[in-house]
Amino acid sequence: MATKRDTEIGRMREDQVMLLRTRDRLEFREIAKLIGADVKNTYEAWKRGRARLHQEATEAFGTYVGEQLATCRQAIDGLMPMVLVPGANAPKAGEAIIRALDHEAKLLGFYAPVRANVTITDEMTARVKALADELAALDNA
Repeated sequence: MATKRDTEIGRMREDQVMLLRTRDRLEFREIAKLIGADVKNTYEAWKRGRARLHQEATEAFGTYVGEQLATCRQAIDGLMPMVLVPGANAPKAGEAIIRALDHEAKLLGFYAPVRANVTITDEMTARVKALADELAALDNA
């Protein structure tokens, strides 16, 4: 059973391996020699370190997005009464709500580009050339 001290030592080892690998660009062989471990354990420490950092970054990003969405919601809720009551501030409040909704949509990925796998066949190329020839003939007529 791993103790808290063993866990801390393991994490320090992972951090050390991550630093030597990413900052100093050392090979696993070199890192293993420096820290006094075998290459397999060094590689495994690197994999665990990467997985841990990925998880931490994912959680931090999720927290950030959640905070941003909550801020947008508060702004919209605060501005909505100004929009509903006719007055000089209604148009500006409406614009601010639109900007907050736009920010929400970006955070949620609604504006993300869509990947399309497009294949152009010889038949399509021939049809485009034929259409170009037809258009050229109309211009010359």
